[in-house]
Amino acid sequence: MKKLIIIGIIAILFVACQSKAPERYSTTGPEIDLVKQMVQDYEAGDWETWITHFADTAKIHHNTWENISATPLEIRDNFKANLSALSSYEFEDAPIYYEKVVTDEGKTWVNFWGNWRGVFAANGKEITFPVHLSINVEDGKVQEEFGMYNMADFVMEINTLHNASADEKEIQASIQKVTEAWNKNDKSLFTSVTVKDFVRNGNGIRVANNQAEYGGFMDLYHNAFPDFKVAINKTVITGNTAYIDWTVTGTNTGEFMGNPAVNKKIKTNGLSVWTFNPEGKAVQENVFSDNLEVYEQLGYTMPTPK
Repeated sequence: MKKLIIIGIIAILFVACQSKAPERYSTTGPEIDLVKQMVQDYEAGDWETWITHFADTAKIHHNTWENISATPLEIRDNFKANLSALSSYEFEDAPIYYEKVVTDEGKTWVNFWGNWRGVFAANGKEITFPVHLSINVEDGKVQEEFGMYNMADFVMEINTLHNASADEKEIQASIQKVTEAWNKNDKSLFTSVTVKDFVRNGNGIRVANNQAEYGGFMDLYHNAFPDFKVAINKTVITGNTAYIDWTVTGTNTGEFMGNPAVNKKIKTNGLSVWTFNPEGKAVQENVFSDNLEVYEQLGYTMPTPK
C-alpha cells in the first residue's frame, strides 16, 4: 500500500512538472501573430505601423551571419527605396509557413518561409525569390532578426532599367499626347502613354498614385476651368527624364477647391519633371508651380500666418 502511495505521488509530481514545462515548439501563438502582422504591414507599405513591432534596440541582419546589423529605420528606408521601382509586391499565399521555437536559453524565435513576388512598374517584369526569416520576439517586440534571400535578379533588373534609355522621339510624342489629353480632358489618351501606377507629386506632395487618381485631378481643373489649356514653352530631354516648362490658362466658371466660381481668368507658369520607362511611357511627374499666384488671380484671401 505504501508503495502504491509513493508511486501515486511520483506520478502526480511528474504530471505537474510536465504541465509547467514551457512549450518548445508551436505553429500558433502571440509571437507568430506579431510576425504575421509585420508581414501584412510590409505588404501594405504601412511603414509607420511596421516599425512599431521592433524594440528600440532591435538588430537586423539580412543576408549575413557576420556581427553586422542594421536598425529598423535603416531597413525601412532601404525597403522603401527598392520597392519604389515596383508597381506591386507581395508574399504568395502558398506555400507560406510560420513556426515558433524556444531555445535551450529560453529565447523565442519565429521562423518564416515565403515566396516573394514583385512586378516592375517600368516594364511589367515579374521577379520572385524565396525568403527565410528568423525573428527573436520577447516582451511583444522584435529584438533581433535574421533574413536570407537572393536579390541578384532584382538588382540586375534595377541596373538594366537605369541603363536603358527610351527613344527621344517616343518621349516627345508622349509629351505631346499628355498635353493634348490635358487640353481635351481625354483620360483615355493620357492612360495610353502612362503606366497604370503613374505617380504625380505637386511641390513635393503626392497628389496621384495611379492613372485613375490622375484622371480625377484632371477633372478637378476642367470642372473649375472648362477652357483650361496647357501650352509647352520648352522641353529638355536627358535620358529618360524630360524637363518641361509650361503655361496654363483658364477661366474660373465652376467650383474650385471648395470655392464658388469667380469668373476670373488665370495664367501661370510651372515646371514639370517627367520620368519615362524604356518603352517611352511616363511613370512619374514632379510638378513645381506657384499656387499662391493662381489664388491671388482668383481673388482668394489667404489667412495671415500666426
